[in-house]
Order: sequence, then structure tokens, then C-alpha cells
Amino acid sequence: MSSIPQLIEKLRVKLLSTLFPCPLPRTKESDPRGPCEKNSAQQGLCGEALLLASQLHGETLRLPNVWKVFSEWPLAANRHAKRLESLVDTLLERIITNERKLKALKQADFARLISLWYPDAEWPELEIATAYSVWIFVWDDEVDAGDTDVSNDEALARAYYQTSLSTVRRLLDLDCSKTDNDDRALLTNMALFSDVGCGMRAATDRIQRERFFRELENFMVQVGVEHGHRMRGTIPTLDKYMVIRSGSVGCAPQIALTDYMLKVRLPESIMECAAMKALWKETVIICLILNDIYSVQKEIAQGSLFNIVPVMFKNSGKQSLDAVSHDVEVALRESVRRFEEAATSLGETTSDDAKLSKEVQSFVNWCRHFITGVLQWSLESRRYGMAECLQEDGSLNIVL
Repeated sequence: MSSIPQLIEKLRVKLLSTLFPCPLPRTKESDPRGPCEKNSAQQGLCGEALLLASQLHGETLRLPNVWKVFSEWPLAANRHAKRLESLVDTLLERIITNERKLKALKQADFARLISLWYPDAEWPELEIATAYSVWIFVWDDEVDAGDTDVSNDEALARAYYQTSLSTVRRLLDLDCSKTDNDDRALLTNMALFSDVGCGMRAATDRIQRERFFRELENFMVQVGVEHGHRMRGTIPTLDKYMVIRSGSVGCAPQIALTDYMLKVRLPESIMECAAMKALWKETVIICLILNDIYSVQKEIAQGSLFNIVPVMFKNSGKQSLDAVSHDVEVALRESVRRFEEAATSLGETTSDDAKLSKEVQSFVNWCRHFITGVLQWSLESRRYGMAECLQEDGSLNIVL
């Protein structure tokens, strides 16, 4: 239940979001909270996002024990887990100069996530996957964090995407117009992608790199679309949100690395078949939902309402977080069902070729590890702070 002062504040914010495109600053008289309690997330918000933030502020999202949905799926850690910790710290130190950010990124424990994603990978492949994974987190934070020039200026953001994308194309050896001086224009964080490009050029063919590039291009395009919604304070429909977020969540490029990480080369007839595309799609959707529900508290605190929880809340018509929690669980279970159907179909397609069948099953099983890795790490990592929300029965009470 909201208190009377909270209701008054919500009414005030609703009126302002209707009358003005951007929020007016709070006055001391109108703010019922003390100076330490003011919701910094609402600073810089406007339009629908401002109203939505006021409706959700202080409310509790109660999530069931999501592990029950994945109880039969594998979870394992790589034997190089400790070595990965040193590698991640070294990579972060190469590109992050802000001590506060560096500390926060180290505390996120990306090494644990990568270890869970690739439990059977050997060290040479892990080095490339780690460089890529650290790079994409840092690259995305530059746009999402809300405390950088890029994150607060659409023109700078567009230039950031364009420069990054042209650099990726060149480093993957897909750009015939490269010159000897190109490396001088590298953005700081793109230095890590230079490592990725070097590894992939040596171990993959052009078709694999083109597939990886297409997924990265879609990722950057959709990050730009998401950034535009955040800057304008607009909230899309759930269907439009899922299209945008399926790209901006950044999972598809990671999936595109799978055959490289497994040291297999699946034929294009398999990579482009309907069952593989369905498996790919559901892997992204499951990870999208998991990432969103565990990061919602962090994202709202940073002034971003572009998350499946606020989007469902706004579009459901029920304006109930309990209803959102129910709908999230249903969506997860439905996506897992479709994932398993796609996996079965792939198995049937390759059943007459023992070697190919084994390689396809390795690909499918990696997708399961990818998902459970996201789930376990999200619950553990200080990046999202879910340990403080965890209940004895495995459920979560997340105060927004």
C-alpha cells in the first residue's frame, strides 16, 4: 500500500509528465522524502517513463524460484575459473581508467559468468571469449549507465555505434577498404575487440565471421533504438519491446561464437534451418527475460525503464506486479517448451549422421549452459544485488 504522501507525489508526477516533455526539478516542499531518500532514478526521466517510475517506486516485485523451471538443465564451471579471474581483471585494467567504475566491474565477477558459460572450453578459446564478453559489457555500459556523455546525447551515441561497427567489420577482416592507419582511430574499449578479431580471423571462415558481424550489427542497431526510447521517455508495446530487446540484450552474437568455442563447424544447412533458428530465438528470449528480471532494480536506479517488468506493467492494463511476475513465469515456461521442441527437431534432422548429431547436441547443450549460467551468475553477482532479495525458498522480493 502506498502512503498518502506517496500518492500525492505520484499524482504530481503524472500531471507534470502530461504537461511537460521533460521533468521539472522537485522542490523541497513537494518532496515528502528526506534528502537521502529521494529517488535519483527519476532525475532526467520524462514522459511515460517518468510516470511509470513514480508508479513503481517503492513497490515490490515478488518472483518465484526460477530455478524450478530449469531444474533438469546442466550447470557446471570451467576448470580454469580462477585463472579467468586474473584475465578479466587484466582486460578491465586495459580499458577502464575510472577507479570507481573499475572497482564495480571487477566486483561483477564476469569470470564466474564466463566459467559457467563455457565449462568445457580450453584456454585459447576462453581467452577470446573472455575478451569479447568483457568488451560487450563495457561497450553496452557506455550507452546504458546514464553517467557518460554517450549515454546522454543521441548524436554522440550514433557516432559511437557507427565507429564501433566499422571497427568491428575491419577487425573481422570483412572490410576491403581498410588502411594502415585504421588502428589509430580505435575507441578505447575496442582494443579488446582487436583481440577477438585476431582470434576469429585465425580460426573461423568468412561465413562464420559474417554471421557474427550481422548479429553484432543488429545488437548495436537495437541498442540505438533502445537508447532513443530512453532519451524520449517512451515505452513501447510488449511485442515491439521484445523485438528491440532481443537485439539489444546482446545474446545472439554470443551464440554466434558457439561453433568456434566448441571447435566444430556445423554445415550451413543446419545453421540456417528452421529448427536452429527457433533454438537460437528461444535462447535469446529466455536470457532476455532472466537478465531483465534480475537487473530491473539496478536499471531503474540508473534511470532506465526499458525493461520487461515496467513494459509488462504498463501494457498489461492490470498495473499489478504480481500479475507481471505470473506472466514472466508463464513466458519462461513457454519459451523453454519451444526450446526443447527445437532441440528435438534438430536431433531428428541429424539422426542418420552420428558425428553431426553429436556436434549438434553439443551446440544445444551449450545453449542450456548459457542460460543456466546467466541465471546462476545473475543471482550471485554484486552487479545486480539479488543476494539481498533472496528468500529461504529461493524466491525473490525485489523492491523497485
